[in-house]
Amino acid sequence: MAKHKTQYEECDVLVVGGGMAGTGATFEARHWGRDLKIICVEKANIDRSGAVAQGLYAINCYMGMQWDENQPEDHVRYARNDLMGMVREDLGYDMARHVDSTVHMFDEWGLPMMKNEKTGRYLREGKWQIMIHGESYKPIVAEAAKKIC
Repeated sequence: MAKHKTQYEECDVLVVGGGMAGTGATFEARHWGRDLKIICVEKANIDRSGAVAQGLYAINCYMGMQWDENQPEDHVRYARNDLMGMVREDLGYDMARHVDSTVHMFDEWGLPMMKNEKTGRYLREGKWQIMIHGESYKPIVAEAAKKIC
């Protein structure tokens, strides 16, 4: 039987889980709580934890509002049709209006994203997905979370 040692830590914000949601919550907690002590706990190494850790080939929702490709209303309409009307349109709209800035932040952090060399626009597969080299996705987001704790 393995022996476990209990370690006690005081903190203002405790994030349990170091997957994409946990590392994202850790990053956001620091943004809004600059003077707080934030701890993110994970059973494994956060560089490779969670469902996205093996890499993705696309980011599944990108509006492209700066190029007038899609608008939040378009995504709400898509979700309403896809989910046969069972959708909180206000939440879908709010998510859609913020998703581009998150994708741009990933780009700034160094996530390799496929782009049209002439226009600078992200390459798409379908209306909503943009193509990425996702094997580095989780380590890049984990690094951002580690820097702020």
